[in-house]
Amino acid sequence: MRPVVLVPLTAAHVPALLDAMQDAQVRRFTRVPVPMPDGWIDTWVAGFDGERRHGWAVLDPDDGRFLGYAVTGPVDRTAREVELGYAVVPGARGQGVATATLHALSRWALDEGMLRLTALVSTGNPASSRVCARVGYTLEGVLRSVHHRGEERQDLECWSLLPGELAGDVAGEPADAPPGPSPAAN
Repeated sequence: MRPVVLVPLTAAHVPALLDAMQDAQVRRFTRVPVPMPDGWIDTWVAGFDGERRHGWAVLDPDDGRFLGYAVTGPVDRTAREVELGYAVVPGARGQGVATATLHALSRWALDEGMLRLTALVSTGNPASSRVCARVGYTLEGVLRSVHHRGEERQDLECWSLLPGELAGDVAGEPADAPPGPSPAAN
């Protein structure tokens, strides 16, 4: 796994986010609106309030270069469940960034007391499916014809992770885990 650092998304990350969201693969596999309405990105970043939703920039620990972004869906603290997602910029793909990012996100969610983590992956994105498997997620099945954006629908694999299943985790301590979001970074 390549080391990564996750820092809270802020307005300072908007230019890098906009660049990342122009990538065809990011557009294909995320819910970024196409075309993107004026002001959408600012509203989207502001929605990560650190309580109900969280968002991080994924950075190279050596030079601070933007490698992608990581987000949660709504955090259900009553049911102790959360959906996790990520996107990696083209120049950082195939280097373990996605695996390190999902591992860090998963470690964060488990440390927050979550009992069920999910990742929804397009059936057309086998690379992301491999990332989920490497991190320790279990494929539960396929959710058919899920609303994607606009009039688009797609089939999504549902991957889940429960406490004790995170790859490299021994007695709650991550082994060779990348630096993840710190409690102060929430």
